[in-house]
Amino acid sequence: MEQGPELLSCLRMQHGMTAQLCSLEVCHFIVSNRMAVERQTQAEAEVGSCKTQQGLMDRIQGLLGLFDRVCLILEKKPTRSGDTLRPFKRSQYPDSMMSALIQAGVRLLFSSGPRETATLLAELARMEHRKGRAITVPTEVRGHQQLALNFYLSLPCVSYITALNMCHGFQSTAHLISSSIESLMDKACVSHSRAKEIFCVLRTICNTNMLPNSARKLGQ
Repeated sequence: MEQGPELLSCLRMQHGMTAQLCSLEVCHFIVSNRMAVERQTQAEAEVGSCKTQQGLMDRIQGLLGLFDRVCLILEKKPTRSGDTLRPFKRSQYPDSMMSALIQAGVRLLFSSGPRETATLLAELARMEHRKGRAITVPTEVRGHQQLALNFYLSLPCVSYITALNMCHGFQSTAHLISSSIESLMDKACVSHSRAKEIFCVLRTICNTNMLPNSARKLGQ
């Protein structure tokens, strides 16, 4: 991630945030049980072709299928000593794309660089904390929990943080599979609509014949 070390340092040192490095394939940041944040820099935008823009839209669409809240931070390209200050040009993003993102419920935020991006992330995390959506479970799993995490992540509507909540909230995969919608809401820390979606997926695919071997062993 470009300027990643500086951004993480700002989060930890200046904002007092607990920032954990995890392998997230679908987004750059998860700031709460329901919110993901994607970050795109001006440098990436300047590469900008229709293929690049479509790739961003595809990533956002994927996030909307996993998270109830999605933010996109558009970050200005950092300047070097002696460089001419170049403002972040809105025209680098087609009006149609910006409109589609807003209509899909994506929150757009603009940043002057990694430090301001860190400030925005800290503000989003604090806002989610005030709303009772903060991440409270450990971000590391070991042993049988790793197998369970891999299984939960294989479900089409489960994000990384939801899978972590499942690992720490349910005794086993069998316990999860037999759970109610209300139990999923409580232990996986998801909305009613998300819990219902997960419930339906489990009822559809999680029978004895369709469970992966690792999940069967965990449920025994």
